[in-house]
Amino acid sequence: MNEWFHSVDTPLFAILTFFCAAGMAALALTQFVIRSLFRVELTTRIGFFAWLLVEFFFISVAVHTVNIILLQLSFFNLHEYLDTLKYTLMVLVLPYFLAILLLFVQKQLVTVEELTIKVNRSQSSESVTINDENGKIVVRMPVGNILYFKSEDNYIFLYYKSDHEVKKELIRNNLKKLEQDLNLPNFIRIHRSYMINTQNLVSILRTSQGYRVKMDATPDQVLVVSATYQRAFEDRVVQPGV
Repeated sequence: MNEWFHSVDTPLFAILTFFCAAGMAALALTQFVIRSLFRVELTTRIGFFAWLLVEFFFISVAVHTVNIILLQLSFFNLHEYLDTLKYTLMVLVLPYFLAILLLFVQKQLVTVEELTIKVNRSQSSESVTINDENGKIVVRMPVGNILYFKSEDNYIFLYYKSDHEVKKELIRNNLKKLEQDLNLPNFIRIHRSYMINTQNLVSILRTSQGYRVKMDATPDQVLVVSATYQRAFEDRVVQPGV
């Protein structure tokens, strides 16, 4: 590093401090701003590794910014950025590998308990009408076909079963209003972004981090019960005494 910055008057300790501060700022941006803003939930391996790439990119840009300021180079110096990216990856691979290993071990040590569901699992033949925010009918289907609703900004994705497939429908509405409009006991909020149909709830897992649920027809999709809705979820869905 002395050779890289031999023409810079700044002390080596200060240079290292600048780089560390830039990396920490990039991590804070990705973890506390971007994840919160875009509601990123790392529930799948693909999502987790895609997020790692996003973090690598932001950290490399932050380190590159410090680098070009110290060396007084153009920000759009591609060769310099590629060098920075290479060394950033070399530095971060080991800590990230250890972090992933720690998470894996922690996951294996977590006591996972599959709970008994106390809701009525019989499929209702009753149909339900789902409207948009203006009261216009968007879709009408049997209650038993509905899996769950996912909120994204001012829209809702309706996930439902049709011809042995899982399909989705985009509806302009919000979950709070939809919950009030439906007003059916088998629809329950588990998260600010999710409302599930308990008729299609197939398993509940209780871990040290809280509850996780799986729905019929989507066994690979794990939905998280947030702390805000946990008490209501326990009262309405989890069998007492387990």
